[in-house]
Amino acid sequence: MPTRFCYEELQIATENFSKNLGEGGFGLVYEGSLLDGSKIAVKCLEGLSHVKKSFLAEKQSIGSIPHVNLVRLRGFCTWKTQCFLVYDFMSKGSLDKWIYHGNQEHILDWKCRKKIILDIAKGLAYLHE
Repeated sequence: MPTRFCYEELQIATENFSKNLGEGGFGLVYEGSLLDGSKIAVKCLEGLSHVKKSFLAEKQSIGSIPHVNLVRLRGFCTWKTQCFLVYDFMSKGSLDKWIYHGNQEHILDWKCRKKIILDIAKGLAYLHE
């Protein structure tokens, strides 16, 4: 099961939420490092009711489903009106960066894109099963 983090731990890990990795559909994502040296990504969800439902669903479902094609949910935190989800940090960045905004030197060939598509499909199929 995912670990429950306290807000102060995440504040320290992300250097007061200063390393912004990007923005998702429900909030900002920050880079951080835990005391053991492991890198994390912290998704900050703002306190709207539909976000709370998404937070609970993600925490309960993805937190208990290990799969090679899914980013591992390490933990969560709730503080005031905010909810945080803590994931393993993906060192190569987000997939959309590689597909849509990739450096011309590092454009993914179609064989690689096909493998990514199949891996995504395997992860989705696993979730649905």
